[in-house]
Amino acid sequence: MDIDVRDDGQFEVLSDLGPYAIHAEGWRGGRLVFSASDSGTALWIEVTQDQEAALLSRLGLLGIPSGVLTVRR
Repeated sequence: MDIDVRDDGQFEVLSDLGPYAIHAEGWRGGRLVFSASDSGTALWIEVTQDQEAALLSRLGLLGIPSGVLTVRR
């Protein structure tokens, strides 16, 4: 299924189906930008430095420490 995560309605479908899926990947231009599997303990995403800062800020508001993210080289 192809979902444009910039579209709120399509992203809502992804969010609704997520608990029933064992794996999801996101691709842009033939390049993997995120991967999540059924373990529930790992998520791989590719973000810009600005996106990383915004994500860390949002996680901080939820009480999640910044060390939760690691850089994959």
